[in-house]
Amino acid sequence: MSRRERFDAVALTVLAVVPIALGSARAAAEPPPGAPPEDHHERPAQYAAPGWSLPPASALAPEYPLAAQFIEADPTNYSPGGMGTVQYVVVHTMQGSYEGSINWFLNPDADVSAHFCMRSADGEITQMVQLADKAWHVGTENAVAVGIEHEGFVDDASWYTWEMYRESAKLARWLADHFGLPLDRDHIVGHVELPNQTHTDPGPNWDWPLYMALVKDVVAADTIEGAIVDGSTPCPWVATQDTWIKTTLQSADALGDDARCFVAAGTEVPYLHASGDLAGHVRVVLTDDGPCAGTAVAEQGYAFAEHFSGACDPATMVPSGASVQLDGGAATATDERGGFALGGVAAGTHALSAGAPGYDAAALEVELAGYPGARVVIVLQPIPADDGGGDSGGGSEGGGSTSDAPEDPAGTSGGEASSGTAAPDGPGALPDTFGEGPEAPAGCACTAAQGGGADPASGFAALTVVGLAALRRRRRATHRPA
Repeated sequence: MSRRERFDAVALTVLAVVPIALGSARAAAEPPPGAPPEDHHERPAQYAAPGWSLPPASALAPEYPLAAQFIEADPTNYSPGGMGTVQYVVVHTMQGSYEGSINWFLNPDADVSAHFCMRSADGEITQMVQLADKAWHVGTENAVAVGIEHEGFVDDASWYTWEMYRESAKLARWLADHFGLPLDRDHIVGHVELPNQTHTDPGPNWDWPLYMALVKDVVAADTIEGAIVDGSTPCPWVATQDTWIKTTLQSADALGDDARCFVAAGTEVPYLHASGDLAGHVRVVLTDDGPCAGTAVAEQGYAFAEHFSGACDPATMVPSGASVQLDGGAATATDERGGFALGGVAAGTHALSAGAPGYDAAALEVELAGYPGARVVIVLQPIPADDGGGDSGGGSEGGGSTSDAPEDPAGTSGGEASSGTAAPDGPGALPDTFGEGPEAPAGCACTAAQGGGADPASGFAALTVVGLAALRRRRRATHRPA
């Protein structure tokens, strides 16, 4: 049945009200006698059908920085100032259209609302209730839950688009960070999973593993995170079956050849850095001489971890004593996996530099928009013996970094990196004047990282990889095989 037919079917204008038995601590129960009628979600058939126009935006600006507009729900459909301590971010399915649901929340007869509504086609978000106000969407749990309504129907998976998952995950992550909630399924839940509910949304077609991977992979607001890796120690990953490396976490079947790279069984795919688990995938930074050179995933992509053998311990792929500096400040040492996270970074253009004893230094500019943050992988190259190396002051070949969007997704605050510790005088600390002056680009790989912007494919903060160009130059200079 087509989407148009679904909308025209009056029998499908509301969610089926059926008892649900859940084998978890969040099992649904019968509503207690006298429970407020704030979660019935029933609407006249015409509000579920297409053809509605989006109402004018309110004068009030949305609180969520990526929302398209704020359209205030009718004041009789929510409780001003009624929120308690928020415990849940709730995923709903509208059982109808984006524009129709927004108009229904404006109807004073609705007795229902949600904080946010999301469009299926592109993930556009409209805020309708302020976060301090109690929206009426989950009955007895309204005072402790923020609701996100998603356009579509629970029994038609085609409404749950990649764009919707991607943008909803960014919103859920922002809300979890805003309210200090853990990034887990005890706090990011479906409507059906809360106590005293009668609804089934978002239903079995909602891909929770993908959604939570995307939520965890978003880089937190005002944060630059990433890793420093050794460009001379790629991991010789080998495909154990025919597979794909992709630009996003989407199914390879949903992507064209311009967004995926076929890898035959037995092919070696050397990588320089791998993320943590992302719904069975890992995000890998690839060398420039692998089987996907010249494709959309020439620098980085997503692959099924179980389709490969020979993954390496990240601790064996990082330079000893590596550190980063932000805007010429104190050096921050990386952790044992080469990871770092720099929080409290204001929006704007920032200078990020990295070094380690015995390696060429690297520097790049990171453009941070605020939310989501930026993720970078910085590839440092060892200084050859004939360069007279020894310190990290930087040779003419420079280091490098690559940027990748958490569009798709990693880690708890937007990646697998963890916070480093300040070590201004420790090994790998960069000179105070590094990157300054008219000759600053010499001796470093200077790359502009659009960290605060969205990657066109994934919609998340772009992942910037620095250092691969220097690796190519070094190989040519030493006549090593590609």
